Amino acid sequence: MAAPAIHQMLPNYWLGDAIGNTVTEMRKLLVSWGYQSEVYADIVHGELSALPYREFALEDPEAWVIYHYSTGSAVNGYALENVKNLILMYHNVTPAEFFEPYDVRAAESCRAGRALLPRFAPKTRLAMAVSPYNAGELEALRFREIEVVPCVMNLAARRPAGALPYGDGKTNILFVGRMAPNKGHGDLLRAFHVYRRHLNPNSRLVIVGGYSPGARYFESLKAFVKAYNIPDVEFTGFVSDERLGGYYAAAAVFLCLSRHEGFCVPLIEAMGAGVPVAAYPVTGVAGTLNGAGMAIDPAASPAEIAEALHELVTNQPLRAKLIEGQRARAADFGYEKTSALFRRVIERVVEGRA
Repeated sequence: MAAPAIHQMLPNYWLGDAIGNTVTEMRKLLVSWGYQSEVYADIVHGELSALPYREFALEDPEAWVIYHYSTGSAVNGYALENVKNLILMYHNVTPAEFFEPYDVRAAESCRAGRALLPRFAPKTRLAMAVSPYNAGELEALRFREIEVVPCVMNLAARRPAGALPYGDGKTNILFVGRMAPNKGHGDLLRAFHVYRRHLNPNSRLVIVGGYSPGARYFESLKAFVKAYNIPDVEFTGFVSDERLGGYYAAAAVFLCLSRHEGFCVPLIEAMGAGVPVAAYPVTGVAGTLNGAGMAIDPAASPAEIAEALHELVTNQPLRAKLIEGQRARAADFGYEKTSALFRRVIERVVEGRA
């Protein structure tokens, strides 16, 4: 008997983001295990390949679909109505209130995504949550069968390729994440302003992540930098995996002051690269770190965060201890472990294997 088809569907198949990378890696695995597997999407990055989502109607109605849920979209409703054998992979939906001061359409999309999610509960054969935090949200919505299945990550792709981006001896404080208001860039800027002015003038804040020039949120960050005359702040924009490894290699600390994450893949990348991590242990970040790295109180002042940064940069025994613990935690998300877990879950649900 031929292996069943297991496809993936999502609203936006984007290059370089956590969901897009996960879709790409999962398709490689599914094909290698003998399944027919396509990607169906609405918006597709020019360097990626996927079928228009409405073409799924031409597919065998018994085909399975892993649906990646993360935002409001017409594709959500299409999957709900047209997929018989549905596996939901829940990446979380950012609460709308983060976007409301900056982007009304994005806020509406998030609100729509959260509103429709409960309707997937009775239709979903299995819900894969990428973190315990996400699993908790699905449990509250009465999804019946839930498995925590982290993103499948190829961390080897983030190793430095060629020369590092900096060679001037400055202390680089790094954050990686898309330019979105839940990510806490304002807190990063305020803490760095204090750190650079009072503790380490030979330092740089590097913010890696895609942004839209002219977008209200990004413009507000630039205005803050200008108003307070903060030198050595670099917004790199989107960076390929081949270049991203160089930014991790050049970083002294990875500072994550995000207020909402479903999982936060860059934490694993930083820990795997041997960069000490300091973060607010909130939402999905707490489960991803699971005690690794340095926890920053979300109520801490910019001065308190700056002092913690200084300790993390200068205290070599502390750095060594954190790096050791972080490497052990990053190993929990190694490619072999996560792909084996993904395979066990898929085979149990799709093929009825124990």
